[in-house]
Amino acid sequence: MGNHSKKSVYLQPNLLKVKTDPKKDEFKLRISGVELGKHSFTINCDKRFFELAEIPNLQEGCVKLQIEMEVFEKMITLDFHFKGKVQLPCDRCLEPVDIDLDFSENLLVKLVPMIEEPEEEDNLWVVSENTYELDVFHFVYECLTLALPLRVVHPDDASGKSTCNPEIIKKLEELTPGETQREVIDPRWEALKNIKQS
Repeated sequence: MGNHSKKSVYLQPNLLKVKTDPKKDEFKLRISGVELGKHSFTINCDKRFFELAEIPNLQEGCVKLQIEMEVFEKMITLDFHFKGKVQLPCDRCLEPVDIDLDFSENLLVKLVPMIEEPEEEDNLWVVSENTYELDVFHFVYECLTLALPLRVVHPDDASGKSTCNPEIIKKLEELTPGETQREVIDPRWEALKNIKQS
């Protein structure tokens, strides 16, 4: 028997590699060895991005992200412009609502000779001047999350009627009789109507 019965255990090379997603890699901006001056990047925040970012209720949409990066001796400025459309469920009828996005954010990155841990504070990052690349995935995630409205409802039409799915609204009214009326005419607010402004 001897050595023939022993099984060798080999580590598979694939298990040693850190798995990265090609979409996430698009948000890694190389800064090492990049010449001074302006550089532009375009990234599409698409369905795959929203799956990776796990923004609550948001799975559909496409937002074009234009990044203008300017590299200085000890500093980098990044201007992000977001333009596109996403879908979120309506808070009233749960049907999808298209949300138009068109906004800008900026990020200032300071390059310092000696730093143990990179520092990130809102729109200011402090990193080592030997940093190879900046990963802005989470920054983009935060910008998009903060740009989404807190309350999402279908807009009213020209005559002031809700454009929510009428069947679902009818069902809701059946399930909660009088609830919608109580929302509209709350006695606490009704009293305020009689107060005249001078």
